[in-house]
Amino acid sequence: MNIFQEIKTFVSAGKAAEQYGIKINRNKMACCPFHNDRHPSMKIDQNYFCFACGAKGDVIDFTARLFGIAQFDAARKLIGDFRLPIKLEQHKNTQKKFRNRKPSMVQSRYHFSVKSKVTTWKNHAVKVLTDYLSWIRFWKQFYGSEPDPFEQERFREALDNERKINDYLDILLTGDGEEIAEFFIYKRKEVEKIEQRMEEYQRGVVEEIRAYCRAGNADTGRDPGQSGSDGERQDPADYPELQVCSGI
Repeated sequence: MNIFQEIKTFVSAGKAAEQYGIKINRNKMACCPFHNDRHPSMKIDQNYFCFACGAKGDVIDFTARLFGIAQFDAARKLIGDFRLPIKLEQHKNTQKKFRNRKPSMVQSRYHFSVKSKVTTWKNHAVKVLTDYLSWIRFWKQFYGSEPDPFEQERFREALDNERKINDYLDILLTGDGEEIAEFFIYKRKEVEKIEQRMEEYQRGVVEEIRAYCRAGNADTGRDPGQSGSDGERQDPADYPELQVCSGI
């Protein structure tokens, strides 16, 4: 076990961050000290990872970056600051190898990877939320014309969520990098739930349409697509979901 491995058995990146004055919230998030971070975008516990700038690593790397020193000097600092029972004399080979090695302030390959993933996710989230907003507006208009619209679950859902979804889209479409990173951290689970909700709802719509088509064919004795005046199917206007899916 080398000196870095020994230190990591005693100190996590989170403990080091708190020792050096960085506030970590209960979700293990902190403002990243490696870029101008206004909102917590760094996940920090045993190791650390910034969703905004891509910085990542262990407690050794974190300390070296924070103070702009070599990794072995960071190890020496951690041993002294935490009074760890580790003797430097036993790690001469490690000292020679890492004495002059300094971490780069930006890990470009990680930065590119994280930025690419967040951008891809953002585009997908915009599509999910835009589709959901279209349904919300439809439900609000369609069920709002009924005598008692508040009896309709979808109408209530539309009223409860329209403003919120508009706000989410404003962040994704006009927010800066940090705002989008923060949204990704705190709201991606909610977007996933909305996507699942819409998939389930639209499967139900498809089943209603199929049942409607089967009922029409059974009534008329015709194959799908066959025309005629006898036994006309019910007007599609009675199926609001069919109007939306078919572009009627």
